[in-house]
Amino acid sequence: MGSRSGRVRIVRLLAVVLIAAVLAAACEPTSPHSTSPRSPRATPEEPNSRLIGLVATMSGDESWRGQSAFEGADLGVHKLNRRLAEGEEPFELVVRDDEGDPDQAVGLIRELAASDRIRGIVFAGPPEALPETEPSLAEAGIPALLTYGDLYGARLLRPHLFQTSPSLLWESRRIASYLVRDREYQRIGLMASLSLDGTSAVRSLRSATRPMPGVRVVEHLYGSELEARDATDAELSQTLQRLERQRVQAVVVESQPGVFGRVVAELRSMGALYRDTRTARRSATRGRPWRPQIIGYDMAISPRSAPALPPGTVASDSYARGVHLLPLPGFQAFKDAFEGWWDSEPLGWQQRAYDGVSMIGWAAQRTEPTGDVARTLERVRGRRFGGLDVTLGPDDHTSVDQTSVGLWTVPAASAELRGVRALPEELPWVPLARGFSINGRRTDISPDDWRYLFRDPPPRGAPAPSPRTMRFAVATPRRDPIH
Repeated sequence: MGSRSGRVRIVRLLAVVLIAAVLAAACEPTSPHSTSPRSPRATPEEPNSRLIGLVATMSGDESWRGQSAFEGADLGVHKLNRRLAEGEEPFELVVRDDEGDPDQAVGLIRELAASDRIRGIVFAGPPEALPETEPSLAEAGIPALLTYGDLYGARLLRPHLFQTSPSLLWESRRIASYLVRDREYQRIGLMASLSLDGTSAVRSLRSATRPMPGVRVVEHLYGSELEARDATDAELSQTLQRLERQRVQAVVVESQPGVFGRVVAELRSMGALYRDTRTARRSATRGRPWRPQIIGYDMAISPRSAPALPPGTVASDSYARGVHLLPLPGFQAFKDAFEGWWDSEPLGWQQRAYDGVSMIGWAAQRTEPTGDVARTLERVRGRRFGGLDVTLGPDDHTSVDQTSVGLWTVPAASAELRGVRALPEELPWVPLARGFSINGRRTDISPDDWRYLFRDPPPRGAPAPSPRTMRFAVATPRRDPIH
C-alpha cells in the first residue's frame, strides 16, 4: 500500500520482528495509563498491574495476524485503563510471538497461564494449538479468546476457550444459500487448506448443501501438513485447472488473505475471471467459457486480498466487519478511538482483539482474586464493546451470533450502492443486503440497528425490514446479473 497508514504499519511490523532481541534495551518505561501508542512489550512495567496476554503470530508470512490483533488489543487495554476508578489496579498487555508454530503457541500460553497476574489471553495464532492448553487455562482460572479460526465448527471449544470470530458453519450456510437459491448454481468447487479450518470448511459446506437437491460440491485440498495454510502458485493453478475440468460454476475458497488474492490472480491469468451470473451458470457446459463466481470465507475480506478483485466477488462475515464503514454508534466510537490511537483506519480485524481484551477486562473486574474469570465471562448478556452484542453462556462461547453473519461483496460500477460515497482502495467491500437474510424477505440484522441501517425502519417488535431497504449496501434483487 502506498498510503500513510500502510507505511506506518510496515514500520511497526519491523519493530515487532525485533522485539525479542531488543525489547529490554530499546523501550523506555511508560505508564499503562499513557495516552500515546506503544510497541508490543514482552514484560510488564508495573509491579501490581493486572495482565492480559496476547499470543500471536507477530513475525513471518502470517504476521498480519499479530499486527492486526496487537493494534486492537493495545487500544482495548488503553480504553480499559481510561475507565478505571481511582486506585484501581491498571491493566497491561504482554505480547508473545508464536511465529506461526502451534507447538510454540502452546508453550507460550502455558507460560503466561502460570503467572498469577494474568487475567486472560487473546490468541491470534494457529487455532489448532488452543485446545491443548485447556488444562493450563483451567488450573489458572482464565479464558483464552481465539480471534482467527473456528473451534466451534470443529467442536473443539472447551470450558476456558472462547472465540470472537464467526463460525465457518454459519458462514457456509450463508454461502450455500446464496449460491444455490439466489444464483441457482448446481456445481460448486471448494478449495480448502490442509488445516483445521480447511477441514471445518469442507464439513460445513457439505452439511449446508446436503438438503439442496441436485447440488454437487467438488472439494480439493491444497498445501501440505507442514505448510497447511499456503500453496505454491503452481499448486493453485493445478487445483483451478481440475475445477475447470469439472466445470464448476462457483469456486469457494477457504484460505488466508494472501492466498485468496493469488487465486483471483491465477483466474485472471487463465482468462477465467468472473463477469456475471449468467456466464458463470453456463460454465457447467463444456465448450462454454469457464468464468466461475469467486466466494471466500471471512479471511478474504482483507487488504491483503485487494486490489483488483472482480465485481461480484463475495465473502462471508458478520456485519461487524464494517466498523470502518457502517454508521452504528458503537462502530463509530470504536473507529474514532482507533484512529485517534493509531492514526489509521481499522481495516483489518482489530475489532476482534479489541472485543477480546474488553471481554477479559469486563470479567476480571467482576471476579474475586481466586475466582475463575472464564466462569464470569459466561455471564455476559447483550453487551457491546467495539462491535455487536455479545451474549455468552456455559454452552455458548462464541461472541459472534449466527444471525449477524451474512455476505459482503465487491460492488460493480452499476450496482445500486446506497449511503457510501467512497470505499477504501484496500478494502472495496460492502454488505450484500440479501446475504443478511435467511429467507430472502426479511433481514436478520439486530433490531437495535434497524434505525441506522434501513430506510424508514419499523419499530422494534414489528416484522423485520426488507433487505431492499438497507442503506450502505448493494440492495439489488435476485435478478441482479452480477451480485
